[in-house]
Amino acid sequence: MDGIVRLEVDQVSRDLMCELHTLAHVLNALVYTRFGGALLTGAQLSADSTFRVDFDLPGVENNQLRALDDDLNEVIRQDLPVRTSYMQYDEARNIAGLFRSKSVAPTPSWDDTVRIVEIVGLDRQACGGTHLVSTERARTSRILKVDNKGRQNRRVKVQVGEA
Repeated sequence: MDGIVRLEVDQVSRDLMCELHTLAHVLNALVYTRFGGALLTGAQLSADSTFRVDFDLPGVENNQLRALDDDLNEVIRQDLPVRTSYMQYDEARNIAGLFRSKSVAPTPSWDDTVRIVEIVGLDRQACGGTHLVSTERARTSRILKVDNKGRQNRRVKVQVGEA
């Protein structure tokens, strides 16, 4: 059956998701580099301008994660560009650090490529999500809390903008 499909994007919601997703990448990069390649075990972006990310971090104290507040905001101030490119999926799988989730990975496109998102000078990983064009487009953020979710998992909740 042929027909017309009409789509309307809620731009305010999309802009918020771009901001939250980009900042989740920033926090992921900080954790990955500071804590020996710690992998992401879960994430959630919320309409209340918060996001949470879960990491496989046995032996890391919660206060070590809370201390990333200043670094997160410094990356925002640095106005790092966010770029995308594509790479052959098999090639990407062979580069350490391009796939950061413990259990989920972007699937290859029809042409067997995967999208690579780079926050220049900070982070580079496979991702199909939506992002800001630079870190300066994000609002100041703060880590609200860090919870233990089992022996190894740490959940970091972040508030973006004014609480």
